[in-house]
Amino acid sequence: MGEGLSIKKCDFMIPENNKNHHTAEISTDRLMVRRGQPFTITVSFSAPIHNYMQQMKRTFLIVQTDDEVFLANEAQRQEYILNQDGVIYQGNENAVLAQPWDFSQVSKRSNRSALSYSHQQRKGVHLSRLNSNEYRILTECEPGQHPNGIPPSKWLGSSLILRHWIASKCQPVRYGQCWVFAAVLCSVLRCLGIPTRVVTGFTWAHNTKSSLSVDEYYDEDGTLLTQDKSARVWTFHVWNECWMARTDLLVPEYSGWQALDATCPSFCGPAPVHAIKEGDTQVDYDVCYFFAAINAKCQVWIHKADDTLKPAFGGTKYTGNNISTKSVGSDRCEDITQNYKYPEGSLQEKKVLDKAYRNMKELETTSSSTAQFSSIPTVLEEPVNLFMHLQSNSSLQLGQDITLSIEVFNHSGGEKATHLVVGIQALHYNGVPIAQLWKEEFHFNLPSNTGNPFCWCMLGENHLLRLTAVLRDEDSFYIYLAQEEISICDPPLTIEFPENMVQYQPSTAKISLHNPLTEPLEQCVIAVTGRGLIYRQRNYRLGSVQAKSTQELQIPFTPTRAGPGRLTARLSCLQLQNLKSYRTTNMAAA
Repeated sequence: MGEGLSIKKCDFMIPENNKNHHTAEISTDRLMVRRGQPFTITVSFSAPIHNYMQQMKRTFLIVQTDDEVFLANEAQRQEYILNQDGVIYQGNENAVLAQPWDFSQVSKRSNRSALSYSHQQRKGVHLSRLNSNEYRILTECEPGQHPNGIPPSKWLGSSLILRHWIASKCQPVRYGQCWVFAAVLCSVLRCLGIPTRVVTGFTWAHNTKSSLSVDEYYDEDGTLLTQDKSARVWTFHVWNECWMARTDLLVPEYSGWQALDATCPSFCGPAPVHAIKEGDTQVDYDVCYFFAAINAKCQVWIHKADDTLKPAFGGTKYTGNNISTKSVGSDRCEDITQNYKYPEGSLQEKKVLDKAYRNMKELETTSSSTAQFSSIPTVLEEPVNLFMHLQSNSSLQLGQDITLSIEVFNHSGGEKATHLVVGIQALHYNGVPIAQLWKEEFHFNLPSNTGNPFCWCMLGENHLLRLTAVLRDEDSFYIYLAQEEISICDPPLTIEFPENMVQYQPSTAKISLHNPLTEPLEQCVIAVTGRGLIYRQRNYRLGSVQAKSTQELQIPFTPTRAGPGRLTARLSCLQLQNLKSYRTTNMAAA
């Protein structure tokens, strides 16, 4: 009897396949292939074979366009699957600040983490939902509170976080906040071949419990209070979008970009972005959560000394005013608000809001926090006669003077006795106040049909400031409020490269630190990292940088790869923490 056919040798053609699948950086000795893309192996058998073996070949040729996460645009595939140099946006809606992030999804560590993270699921919809407590990579902390851990603003990329996670046998790493959660999830999903991007929404209504209203509370001096510890308006929030077909929903329009929020302690998403825009809040998963967060109306209340509340004229504001992500092929900020919302005030927006109100009727649009107070007036009995206009810069450099002006107008037809309180508070990004920095009061009579201007100039040294002006009509006791937010930009770490750099040839980068303050920056440490430029992270101690002076640092390095490369620098000192800068350059092949 003849012997059965057996395999004598199998060549996985690792160099060729890994190069074609963009996984050569992950491994050079193991076959690493991506879903939906053909690969080639050579099999030697113990006896000659004939054409019937063509069937075996066909089993390896997966049709790309049938894959649920297939993205047709090549430039978008390069950006949303293969690009490791990311930008995450912070700041406020009028002053968007770019922060660098190294996703490192094409690395052994990311690959190992992704496989550990996803071993129980294969479908993209289910993979993207694996951000529950059971699989959590990071632990969240309140801003400014990070005992026995690393502050979220100190991370420069995902690689070190995933290294800690693996070393601790998959115990959550301390600590992360929304942008860190989103960045790490982006690394994992890109490593798995799911097109993913990081998205920032400015003026985000957090934890509204799917209500379309949220409240903010101030005292009579304009100091922001935290009556409701959970529901508040964040200056910004960061989440993810991943691209996939939603065959589970039957409606073709729901395929495409899906929103995911990795910061939530339980499953959140994937929510079709199209469903969010259309107000289809009943659609899986968690469309209601995202819709409320970017469409809620925020009413401002004044908490009076007698423990009652009065609504503030001019205090209503709207959420979801700017939704942005990194653009394809560049570090430019791309505004994608139109993907989530119709234009403010348009007929389409009104129809969508009406539909959402009907769908969410069982979650009536009343803030749970208002139950603490016995009387909350909702109807204003008299017309508005006083108006106030507050103007300031939306962003400033650290150490630069803050200039603000307020104009008060009286259109009542008679003289008004008024009380004005102007103040500045430092805030965390999630709306939690840090400290009252400055306050000034004025009592004055404002004649009929006139205006009264006020101007101030002061030094700003906190990263996020909220300016408030509270005007009280002493006759009617109506209260008027105006507010603005200012982002304070970090002093620039200037990075300079030589004009021509070649792979494997030694080179030097120059980092310059300018101190704009009137006091020295003490115990300065600059951390430098750059994949393909510098092996792991280097730390340089500079000592003190004197007031109004500049100090330079020379960084020797040898590029190990051709093409674009990014050098990222982070400054920490006694006065300032975790200020980042980055510069991208291009290396010629050796």
